[in-house]
Amino acid sequence: MSTTEPIFKQALQAQWDALAPVIRAHYSLSPFADQSLRLKGSMESVSHSTFARLLIPFTTLVGALVPYRGRNVPVEVVNQTRRDKAGLHWQRTFFFPGRKPFVFRSVMHHTGPYEITEYVRFGFGIRHKLAEKNGGLIYHDHGYVWKIGKRSIPLPIHLMIGRSYTEEMPVSDTEFSMQMEIMHPVFGRTFQYNGTFSIIR
Repeated sequence: MSTTEPIFKQALQAQWDALAPVIRAHYSLSPFADQSLRLKGSMESVSHSTFARLLIPFTTLVGALVPYRGRNVPVEVVNQTRRDKAGLHWQRTFFFPGRKPFVFRSVMHHTGPYEITEYVRFGFGIRHKLAEKNGGLIYHDHGYVWKIGKRSIPLPIHLMIGRSYTEEMPVSDTEFSMQMEIMHPVFGRTFQYNGTFSIIR
């Protein structure tokens, strides 16, 4: 899509105006423009289950999720848009003590009403259905895909890893809390992290 409105505004439509100022600011970058936004925060907890440890070689290969466990982990996030592209680029850097910084990169695209698809390496992606809640933003897992050229092929990855839920909730005009978890119907919570972030710009 060629519009220069923020892609989350395009997806959320009228719900965009109900978001708290800090949440709107987090997603305010315009596609087809050279813009960036910096955030700093700390993950109170980053963890995965014993079962999920078996999946980490695959998730690491495609550049998804965080392969380590820790508490009070400093994190820096850089969001960017580019003049020649429609997506919102994310770079999240986790600083685990005694380890090389772990960098998690992805790009998000508006792919339908209330829908964003987040892609990592090799065209693997997850579709998120978005909703406003009490000024915050909720992501509901709407299925995994593999993009080959212009085709997006649905993948039943949720049968292995579970389904994700993410929320960001305002704390102040410059700070928000966030949590993400992936729940499997048999194996329970497979991955999770939660923390608080501030917009640095």
